[in-house]
Amino acid sequence: MTYDMDLNGAAARLEWHIRAWRAEGLRVSDVLWAREADALAVQIQSPSWQVQLTVELHGAGRARVFFLSAAEPAGERHRVSSLDAWSALLTESVARASRVRLVQARLLTSTCTTGWLDWIHGELWLLPDGLLRVRSGLLTTLVNSGGSGLTPRDPYRLIAHDPETVLATHPTNKLILFAQMSAARLHGGLATSGLEVAMTDGTHHKLLWTSWDPARRLLRERLLPLLGPRLTH
Repeated sequence: MTYDMDLNGAAARLEWHIRAWRAEGLRVSDVLWAREADALAVQIQSPSWQVQLTVELHGAGRARVFFLSAAEPAGERHRVSSLDAWSALLTESVARASRVRLVQARLLTSTCTTGWLDWIHGELWLLPDGLLRVRSGLLTTLVNSGGSGLTPRDPYRLIAHDPETVLATHPTNKLILFAQMSAARLHGGLATSGLEVAMTDGTHHKLLWTSWDPARRLLRERLLPLLGPRLTH
């Protein structure tokens, strides 16, 4: 389904937001028009942000949000069906940009699930302060079924990290902080390895991945100094 947006009305809404953002101390461009492409855009920065935000809107109701940084560029597509939805997207995007932090992370596996009944793979990242599991999708799961989900990249790389958005995106996404771990158990098998974690608040997490990825070894190296005898491996 496509939506015909009133770009003049959208530009007026954007002008209102621009005045408010500038009053808050953000560095904001004027409305950027590309009339031949039937689109408008805005660029937003702040000295306290670690990303630059660009939001575009096309007349067919297609919006694109870009978080640009020294890490890999992140872009998203949205459908905007009304001027109120356009205002909401602008407000949400600015709030998210203020939360994004750049962290050094290591991809442990791309085949991580959250239990035997969870068939959709996700990425498991080793962060400085914990583990981040981000759900992928069916296509990625099918691709990974032919072998390791890891790609030949540098072991550690800079990623844009916004845990609030990640956790809100899907219920199987997880952020497991090392400081809140009470005990953990690593286990391995011919095809599947996993991690079970008990948290200090009484909650539990379970992660599984294909055994040909190095996640189990890397997690043992990271968790053993932190947990000592509270890590079973």
